Amino acid sequence: MEAAITALLASVAGGRRYWGRAPQSVTPDDGPYIVLTRVDGVRDYHMQGASGYVASRVQIDIYALTYTAVRDTVISVRNALSGFSGESAGTDIQGIFIDSQRDLSAPDAGEVNHLFRTSIDIIVHHKET
Repeated sequence: MEAAITALLASVAGGRRYWGRAPQSVTPDDGPYIVLTRVDGVRDYHMQGASGYVASRVQIDIYALTYTAVRDTVISVRNALSGFSGESAGTDIQGIFIDSQRDLSAPDAGEVNHLFRTSIDIIVHHKET
């Protein structure tokens, strides 16, 4: 599923998307960037056992020097992911849905910086690999 989301976001934020955390070499001076985190995955079952499908929640954090840059990147993320279904990077995606969106002031509680950040939660319904 991670490879599928990475592929779908290839043209967003200049391709600067990272799972878990951005490398130290990444700076917002070069433009917005995205950090993705798989928060959870709920497996689907039926009376015979596991169906092979999962609903994964992914948090997408967008960082930039200006609010406008964050907002434009959020729109690009939504356009790339919202409502997508099909195959991506060898993963069968049944559907991707935006669950929530929130503006945040700093990447971590107590950290002071001058970056703007918006966080989007998506739910990805996919076949387990």
